[in-house]
Amino acid sequence: MSAPGKPLVVLTCTPGQGHTNPIKTLAKALTLAGYEVTVVSSSHYQKHFEDAGCSYVAIQGYGDYWDGDRETKWPERASIPPGPDQFAWTIEHSFVRVIPDQHAAVQKAIKGLRETHPGRAVVLLNESAFLGSLPLMKGAGEVKPDGTIGIGINPISLNSVDTAPFGLGLPPPKSAAESAQYAEMRKGVEHLYLAKPQAVFNDIAKDLGAETDGTVCSDAPYLWPDRFLQLCASSIMYPRSDAPDSVRFTGGLPRLPRPTEAASLDRPAWWNEVVANPAGKDIVFVCQGTVLMNYDDLITPTLEALKDRPNTLVIAALGQRGATLDSSINVPENVRVVDYVSFDDILPHCSVFVGTGGYGGIQHSVSHGTPMVVAGVTEDKTEMCAICEWAGVAVNLRTGKPTSEALRAGIDKVLSDPTYKNACVRIQAEMAASDPIKIIMKNIEEVVQLSRVR
Repeated sequence: MSAPGKPLVVLTCTPGQGHTNPIKTLAKALTLAGYEVTVVSSSHYQKHFEDAGCSYVAIQGYGDYWDGDRETKWPERASIPPGPDQFAWTIEHSFVRVIPDQHAAVQKAIKGLRETHPGRAVVLLNESAFLGSLPLMKGAGEVKPDGTIGIGINPISLNSVDTAPFGLGLPPPKSAAESAQYAEMRKGVEHLYLAKPQAVFNDIAKDLGAETDGTVCSDAPYLWPDRFLQLCASSIMYPRSDAPDSVRFTGGLPRLPRPTEAASLDRPAWWNEVVANPAGKDIVFVCQGTVLMNYDDLITPTLEALKDRPNTLVIAALGQRGATLDSSINVPENVRVVDYVSFDDILPHCSVFVGTGGYGGIQHSVSHGTPMVVAGVTEDKTEMCAICEWAGVAVNLRTGKPTSEALRAGIDKVLSDPTYKNACVRIQAEMAASDPIKIIMKNIEEVVQLSRVR
């Protein structure tokens, strides 16, 4: 039951599985803490969030899409080679041009709460890739929340003197000369690739009644809310000395109560090999996520890399319930294949996690002290893989299609060099010492108090 005195929460979410899964965790944690949560995302994910105890407002029109729609909704994207051009195109069409429909849904959610609960404070928690709430923070819209908090579930893209331009996978500058070089590169990126998305963003924001201040659209999610909370440990993100104090870290996702008996019913027959591991084998877990289902990219070459190694047990997760490997793929004797397994169940038992560098998988891995081999170049994975390399928690193969030889060398490096494990354990301790939901609740109360003294 919700407490009458708690602020009402509107929680936005970009419609994609890599966004909805962590936001659902946040939503569930908030409801368990006594908040009434209304989620705004596409119609496809309505039941996903209602099952977490949330009310729901679905986006309508052009902005109502999900991962499975992208090939039919935007077929032209596939004709653009991966890289800066495709990245800019995606920002414009998947994140900027959907703003009016997202904005309308957020307005509907806030208005509904104002009418149903007059006098109650309403706080907007805005997932950072959901740009439809940004005009609201600069004066647009008929109804306003009492406070706004940005929520980060992807690597921070905020421009800084301490980082390279986002998306290039370059480490922080090591000298004044390198900083100057990065600054020139950033100007080039903004001029060559981001000028069009920025112009569209400015026009849409103006049409909605926002008074923008020249902030680039990729920085606005961090700078315009009253607070911005990145749901990870600060040690697994590049430091930014010029970031405002309003940008803060929670130490990770809120931790939900773990299922007990029900979870054990879903275990594969070989599960005790992992948990007991009587021979003390190296356990290597490989999963290429829940969206990219071409197993030849990562899973197949990993199986090839580690075959005929009796002291290594390989667990290959296919990422979706009911998924299977093609019968033509040879499965070595030391490999166990499963359609889906919870990261939090498998990773505590693993020596190495081989993945694509997805933000969520990395957060789970470091939370269990499990070092990684990462190989990803799509979406924000180039950047996240570089961050893992910088933080010392992973070998970065710097490709989305690694060879079996490269995978074997990377895995052996992580197994033989304790610095990777040690770096993970340090971040694991940092995460364990935090209480993310308390930090989020504290910031909710603070932004409400700020609104009362304005």
